[in-house]
Amino acid sequence: MKVLIINQHISDALGGSEMQCDLIARGLTNLGHQIIYGATGKKKKEKYFNFPYKINPLAIEKKNKLSKFLKKEKPDIVYWRFDKRYLLKSVKQIKKEKIPIIFAISSVENITKYPHIYQLNKKGLINKFKNITKVTIIKIRSRWNYRAFKYINAVTTLNSQYKNKLKVKKQKLIWNSVSREKDSFEWKKPYITWVANIKTQKQPEKYIELALFLSKKYPHIDFLMIGAIQDKKYKIIIKNANKNKNFHYLGFQTPEKVNGILAKSICLIHTCKPEGFGNNFIQSWMQSCPTISLEFDPDNLIKNKKIGFLSGSFEQMIEDTEELIKNKELRDSMGNKAKKFAINNFNPDRMTEQIEQFLIKISKEYKNK
Repeated sequence: MKVLIINQHISDALGGSEMQCDLIARGLTNLGHQIIYGATGKKKKEKYFNFPYKINPLAIEKKNKLSKFLKKEKPDIVYWRFDKRYLLKSVKQIKKEKIPIIFAISSVENITKYPHIYQLNKKGLINKFKNITKVTIIKIRSRWNYRAFKYINAVTTLNSQYKNKLKVKKQKLIWNSVSREKDSFEWKKPYITWVANIKTQKQPEKYIELALFLSKKYPHIDFLMIGAIQDKKYKIIIKNANKNKNFHYLGFQTPEKVNGILAKSICLIHTCKPEGFGNNFIQSWMQSCPTISLEFDPDNLIKNKKIGFLSGSFEQMIEDTEELIKNKELRDSMGNKAKKFAINNFNPDRMTEQIEQFLIKISKEYKNK
């Protein structure tokens, strides 16, 4: 089967959905399918090298570019994981070429008509006016592209809490996966870890506050922060936090390095607003590292599987973190449960097989109409 995957590529933007699409492309290639990766976004390259599947830059924002691409490549099915950006105009072009399309839900924003915006944070009347204008445009575009779902053949979701939220008949829960490969990592002191791209909805300031508070009580514990700074306002915040000898910002790290860091971490602290699922959860569990989440528990797994804590408040997050610092038996128990569950449910082979089966099913049903 010839599958067109549409999203930013992992070599252009290292985010959760890009990591998943790369794993899917590799997995389907290994199963004998022909993959064309339509690399979108502002950072797309002219050429791509050293990947086991075909990658072509795809300027879907430009008129008729997608139509020409489809006529040239003739895919059997399209797997879309580029949020709702340019979705309506793109779906219409795909339907015109009589190709079925599967939309992959990657975040809570994908299932809402109007997204939650974290933009109104700059002072001054001019900045406020600019932000209000920007937010209004984003919401109008989101509502416009939401109309595309009436043309979409099927949906996958990475979180059961988002299933059947869209008016698309065929929907399937397929959890994300992560690679277990890890690079070696050494650190002189015991440490706690935070991992995410650094921007408002990830709430990194909550972790910094936790780190600075607990470092006074537990000076033998270090607090590591990992992630690319995507919101400039955090540069000065992190710079000031780095003055504390127990806080260390390590910047961007590869997934393999992150795995190595998590493998020796006391726990992962998660402060992000509710999102899709969070690859950092899965990476942590794969490395026997329990998770403490401030307010998001994907599919209620942390609570139900007893692989960490869902704190619910900053004060409780302090108590939960202290519990894991002091209780090695508990964190080892949680970590072992986490790894066993992750290996059985989040391995790349399992995800690829489920994606493959769903792609084949939707493609056959479309052809037999």
